[in-house]
Amino acid sequence: MAKGQHLAEKPKRRKNVEDQPKNKTITEEQGKISGNKANRWLVANTVALGSVFAGIAVSMLVFTRPTISMTEKRELAKFPEFSFENFFSGKFTSGITEWYDDTVPWRDGFKDISANISKCMGVSLGGVTIHGTPKPVKPNTPNVTVPENNQNPTQTDSQGGNVTEQNPATQPDQNTEPPLQGPDHGLDGVLDAVVSNGQIVFEYNGHAWGVSLYGGGYNQDKYAKSVNDFAEDLEGIAKVYSMIAPTNGDFYCPSKYSRYNASQYDDIVYMESKLSDKVTSVHCYAALQQHKDEDIYFRTDHHWQPLGAYYAAEQFAKAAGVPFLELNEDNFEYHEIDDFVGSVYGFTNSASLSNDPDTLKYYIPNNDFSTYYYNTHYEDELRYPFFQKDQHGSGAYSVFMGADTKIVRVDTDVNNGRKLLVFKDSYGNAEIPFYMNSFEQIYVCDVRFFPLNAIDFIKEHGVTDVLFTMNTFSAAGGNADGIEVSRLGQGPLLDWGQD
Repeated sequence: MAKGQHLAEKPKRRKNVEDQPKNKTITEEQGKISGNKANRWLVANTVALGSVFAGIAVSMLVFTRPTISMTEKRELAKFPEFSFENFFSGKFTSGITEWYDDTVPWRDGFKDISANISKCMGVSLGGVTIHGTPKPVKPNTPNVTVPENNQNPTQTDSQGGNVTEQNPATQPDQNTEPPLQGPDHGLDGVLDAVVSNGQIVFEYNGHAWGVSLYGGGYNQDKYAKSVNDFAEDLEGIAKVYSMIAPTNGDFYCPSKYSRYNASQYDDIVYMESKLSDKVTSVHCYAALQQHKDEDIYFRTDHHWQPLGAYYAAEQFAKAAGVPFLELNEDNFEYHEIDDFVGSVYGFTNSASLSNDPDTLKYYIPNNDFSTYYYNTHYEDELRYPFFQKDQHGSGAYSVFMGADTKIVRVDTDVNNGRKLLVFKDSYGNAEIPFYMNSFEQIYVCDVRFFPLNAIDFIKEHGVTDVLFTMNTFSAAGGNADGIEVSRLGQGPLLDWGQD
């Protein structure tokens, strides 16, 4: 090769076979490099996933666990008390497992996320879609209160009028509401529905609807007897009233699937027939039936709208012979809470209900009133607003006094000498504002959480009128037991099964 030849022109020396590494190929070398990279990614993924799972595990132990599900409207499992008997029987450890699973931090938020994901995937969770004529099935009674809402909302207040005051001395014991019209047969025109966990979900008039199916009561006689015993003990001391409110099942369960839904009307009329002549029975079914095309129930929750409570409260005011203000802007201030998705969604996890929320419409009386809160032993007085306006979303119904585990007293500017004690389930919460122009003082007690002797309490505070107001599920179900418990002062029933 000439001196100064460019390296690019230098002939390449051909390698002999013996110059190659023994037992190793180029492919093997590349595989080794790829394998090293894969191992590094595997380690990185393992560390990342391990960190995520460790973070979740720590959060489950560190972050605050809920005690109440606002979506399902129920008290969650409690950490079990230790005893050697429970430990060796396995109840203690199984109780811990139940508590751990039931009280996951951000529980309601996770349920909402799950439902929305399912909606995007076209999945309906936990239900059976029914087409055509349904086969008769005994529905599961829901774990909470009762149903919800009505048809297309067409008005937000009543049809006006003047304040009417009745003289108690001239008022009949029984109310003068519209005559009984018989049971309702529900909605027509619904073809398909999904039954899930004692609820039925369907589309109607462009909206998703949910109704809690009524499986029939078992405590009707107990309810009537307990109220009668109250009236017997309070004869000459206070007047006793009974008002059993239907839930939306009778009015809005699709008529095509009515065989899934027992008649609340029949149970209400039966319980009313068993009341003694010492009890004034307030039949509000017909009044609600007449207004069923208005916004008197929710579509996603088992409660009634405040407008439904208003029509029922009007019937009680007539029976009690007290003033009752018309629902107009002169007498009430109108408010709304949007994006309310309630208990029927909680039972069904229905994406269609989640994506079509209710609007809670409530009314604040324009007269002067003050609200005082006590624990269930009527201690630790706290003055606080009746309307808790910071409630939103699934907790919107708690705008009325918050939770139920308390005694509430409302002092008004009425000054008519009438003092009302309301024994109620959660349906009664929405009624109270409409009595603030009717009574001088109102005591609000929940039949599930009243450990005092009610007869002594009524005498001590000079109560003149006692109203038992519950929905059909409560009156004909387990909450009827709480009436007798309250009368005798045996302690709180603490039954979240129905309200």
